[in-house]
Amino acid sequence: KTATGVDWVGYFDLLALAGNTYGAAFIMFIGFYQIAVINILTGIFVDSALKLAVPDRDARALSLKQDDEEAREELFKLLREIDIMNTGIINVEDFAENLKKKNGKLQAQMTLLGLPVDGARNFFRVVSVLCGDESMSNEEEANIQAFVECCLRLKGTAANLHLQCVAGDLVHITVMLQQQLELCEMLTEKLAGNAA
Repeated sequence: KTATGVDWVGYFDLLALAGNTYGAAFIMFIGFYQIAVINILTGIFVDSALKLAVPDRDARALSLKQDDEEAREELFKLLREIDIMNTGIINVEDFAENLKKKNGKLQAQMTLLGLPVDGARNFFRVVSVLCGDESMSNEEEANIQAFVECCLRLKGTAANLHLQCVAGDLVHITVMLQQQLELCEMLTEKLAGNAA
Protein backbone atom coordinates (compact mmCIF):
# COMPACT_ATOMS: atom_id res chain seq x y z
CA LYS A 1 0.00 0.00 0.00
CA THR A 2 2.84 2.41 -0.62
CA ALA A 3 1.30 4.62 -3.29
CA THR A 4 -2.08 3.33 -4.47
CA GLY A 5 -3.52 1.90 -1.28
CA VAL A 6 -4.04 -1.54 -2.90
CA ASP A 7 -3.26 -4.41 -0.55
CA TRP A 8 -0.36 -6.64 -1.67
CA VAL A 9 -1.91 -9.80 -0.29
CA GLY A 10 -4.06 -10.22 -3.40
CA TYR A 11 -1.03 -10.07 -5.68
CA PHE A 12 0.91 -12.42 -3.42
CA ASP A 13 -1.92 -14.97 -3.49
CA LEU A 14 -1.92 -14.90 -7.31
CA LEU A 15 1.86 -15.35 -7.51
CA ALA A 16 1.85 -18.08 -4.84
CA LEU A 17 -0.46 -20.14 -7.09
CA ALA A 18 2.33 -20.10 -9.71
CA GLY A 19 4.84 -21.43 -7.15
CA ASN A 20 6.54 -20.65 -3.86
CA THR A 21 9.56 -19.19 -5.67
CA TYR A 22 7.41 -16.48 -7.23
CA GLY A 23 5.79 -15.72 -3.87
CA ALA A 24 9.22 -15.46 -2.18
CA ALA A 25 10.52 -13.25 -5.00
CA PHE A 26 7.46 -10.98 -4.61
CA ILE A 27 8.05 -10.65 -0.84
CA MET A 28 11.74 -9.81 -1.46
CA PHE A 29 10.70 -7.22 -4.07
CA ILE A 30 8.24 -5.58 -1.67
CA GLY A 31 10.85 -5.58 1.13
CA PHE A 32 13.50 -4.05 -1.13
CA TYR A 33 10.99 -1.49 -2.42
CA GLN A 34 10.01 -0.46 1.11
CA ILE A 35 13.63 -0.10 2.24
CA ALA A 36 14.57 1.83 -0.90
CA VAL A 37 11.63 4.24 -0.58
CA ILE A 38 12.27 4.79 3.13
CA ASN A 39 15.99 5.41 2.52
CA ILE A 40 15.31 7.88 -0.26
CA LEU A 41 12.72 9.78 1.76
CA THR A 42 14.94 9.76 4.83
CA GLY A 43 17.85 11.04 2.75
CA ILE A 44 15.76 13.87 1.36
CA PHE A 45 14.57 14.93 4.81
CA VAL A 46 18.02 14.65 6.40
CA ASP A 47 19.62 16.62 3.56
CA SER A 48 16.99 19.36 3.91
CA ALA A 49 17.44 19.44 7.68
CA LEU A 50 21.22 19.72 7.37
CA LYS A 51 20.92 22.57 4.90
CA LEU A 52 18.61 24.40 7.27
CA ALA A 53 20.84 23.69 10.26
CA VAL A 54 23.92 25.32 8.70
CA PRO A 55 24.04 28.96 9.76
CA ASP A 56 24.15 31.47 6.96
CA ARG A 57 27.06 33.82 6.37
CA ASP A 58 25.55 36.66 8.38
CA ALA A 59 24.88 34.40 11.38
CA ARG A 60 28.47 33.08 11.29
CA ALA A 61 29.86 36.61 11.04
CA LEU A 62 27.71 37.74 13.96
CA SER A 63 28.80 34.73 15.99
CA LEU A 64 32.49 35.46 15.31
CA LYS A 65 31.99 39.09 16.27
CA GLN A 66 30.28 38.07 19.51
CA ASP A 67 33.09 35.62 20.27
CA ASP A 68 35.67 38.37 19.72
CA GLU A 69 33.75 40.74 21.98
CA GLU A 70 33.52 38.11 24.72
CA ALA A 71 37.26 37.41 24.40
CA ARG A 72 37.97 41.17 24.57
CA GLU A 73 35.86 41.60 27.69
CA GLU A 74 37.34 38.55 29.42
CA LEU A 75 40.96 39.52 28.69
CA PHE A 76 40.29 43.12 29.73
CA LYS A 77 38.74 41.91 33.00
CA LEU A 78 41.69 39.62 33.73
CA LEU A 79 44.25 42.34 33.02
CA ARG A 80 42.31 44.83 35.18
CA GLU A 81 42.63 42.33 38.05
CA ILE A 82 46.42 42.54 37.65
CA ASP A 83 46.23 46.34 37.85
CA ILE A 84 45.93 46.58 41.64
CA MET A 85 46.43 50.39 41.67
CA ASN A 86 43.61 50.85 39.13
CA THR A 87 45.77 52.96 36.81
CA GLY A 88 44.75 51.29 33.55
CA ILE A 89 48.37 50.25 33.04
CA ILE A 90 50.03 46.87 33.52
CA ASN A 91 53.72 46.12 33.70
CA VAL A 92 55.76 43.23 32.42
CA GLU A 93 56.53 41.78 35.86
CA ASP A 94 52.89 41.58 36.97
CA PHE A 95 51.93 40.11 33.61
CA ALA A 96 54.64 37.44 33.77
CA GLU A 97 53.83 36.60 37.39
CA ASN A 98 50.13 36.10 36.62
CA LEU A 99 50.93 33.85 33.67
CA LYS A 100 53.06 31.60 35.90
CA LYS A 101 50.14 30.78 38.18
CA LYS A 102 49.07 27.17 37.80
CA ASN A 103 45.51 26.86 36.51
CA GLY A 104 45.53 30.61 36.04
CA LYS A 105 42.67 32.25 34.19
CA LEU A 106 45.01 34.56 32.29
CA GLN A 107 47.07 31.62 31.01
CA ALA A 108 43.89 29.85 29.89
CA GLN A 109 42.52 32.95 28.14
CA MET A 110 45.76 33.57 26.28
CA THR A 111 45.81 29.92 25.20
CA LEU A 112 42.20 30.17 23.99
CA LEU A 113 43.18 33.18 21.92
CA GLY A 114 46.01 31.15 20.37
CA LEU A 115 48.69 33.48 21.70
CA PRO A 116 52.11 32.03 22.61
CA VAL A 117 52.85 32.78 26.23
CA ASP A 118 55.91 30.61 26.80
CA GLY A 119 58.15 33.65 27.11
CA ALA A 120 55.86 36.02 28.98
CA ARG A 121 58.32 38.91 29.21
CA ASN A 122 59.25 38.79 25.53
CA PHE A 123 55.60 38.45 24.55
CA PHE A 124 54.67 41.45 26.70
CA ARG A 125 57.46 43.59 25.25
CA VAL A 126 56.56 42.71 21.66
CA VAL A 127 52.88 43.42 22.23
CA SER A 128 53.57 46.68 24.10
CA VAL A 129 55.74 47.88 21.19
CA LEU A 130 53.06 46.84 18.68
CA CYS A 131 50.46 48.75 20.71
CA GLY A 132 52.19 51.93 19.65
CA ASP A 133 50.96 53.84 22.70
CA GLU A 134 52.97 57.09 22.70
CA SER A 135 52.07 57.74 26.35
CA MET A 136 54.17 54.73 27.39
CA SER A 137 57.86 55.57 27.53
CA ASN A 138 59.18 52.01 27.64
CA GLU A 139 58.43 48.40 26.84
CA GLU A 140 57.94 47.51 30.51
CA GLU A 141 54.43 48.98 30.73
CA ALA A 142 51.34 49.02 28.55
CA ASN A 143 47.91 50.57 28.56
CA ILE A 144 45.46 47.74 29.27
CA GLN A 145 42.94 48.71 26.59
CA ALA A 146 45.63 49.07 23.91
CA PHE A 147 47.26 45.81 25.07
CA VAL A 148 43.96 43.94 24.77
CA GLU A 149 43.27 45.31 21.29
CA CYS A 150 46.77 44.38 20.16
CA CYS A 151 46.44 40.85 21.60
CA LEU A 152 43.18 40.36 19.71
CA ARG A 153 44.84 41.46 16.47
CA LEU A 154 47.55 38.86 17.05
CA LYS A 155 45.22 35.95 17.77
CA GLY A 156 44.85 33.11 15.32
CA THR A 157 47.04 32.28 12.36
CA ALA A 158 48.64 34.70 9.96
CA ALA A 159 46.67 35.15 6.78
CA ASN A 160 48.31 35.53 3.40
CA LEU A 161 47.33 39.21 3.43
CA HIS A 162 49.24 39.73 6.70
CA LEU A 163 52.31 38.03 5.27
CA GLN A 164 52.14 40.16 2.12
CA CYS A 165 51.90 43.31 4.26
CA VAL A 166 55.00 42.25 6.20
CA ALA A 167 56.82 41.49 2.94
CA GLY A 168 55.85 44.92 1.60
CA ASP A 169 57.08 46.59 4.79
CA LEU A 170 60.38 44.72 4.52
CA VAL A 171 60.85 45.90 0.93
CA HIS A 172 60.09 49.47 2.02
CA ILE A 173 62.56 49.23 4.93
CA THR A 174 65.21 47.74 2.64
CA VAL A 175 64.83 50.64 0.19
CA MET A 176 65.06 53.17 3.03
CA LEU A 177 68.17 51.48 4.45
CA GLN A 178 69.77 51.41 1.00
CA GLN A 179 69.12 55.13 0.62
CA GLN A 180 70.60 55.80 4.06
CA LEU A 181 73.65 53.68 3.22
CA GLU A 182 74.19 55.61 -0.02
CA LEU A 183 73.86 58.89 1.89
CA CYS A 184 76.40 57.71 4.49
CA GLU A 185 78.82 56.65 1.77
CA MET A 186 78.44 60.01 0.04
CA LEU A 187 79.01 61.91 3.29
CA THR A 188 82.02 59.71 4.11
CA GLU A 189 83.56 60.45 0.70
CA LYS A 190 82.85 64.16 1.14
CA LEU A 191 84.45 64.20 4.59
CA ALA A 192 87.42 62.23 3.32
CA GLY A 193 87.84 64.75 0.46
CA ASN A 194 87.65 67.72 2.86
CA ALA A 195 90.20 66.15 5.21
CA ALA A 196 92.74 65.69 2.38
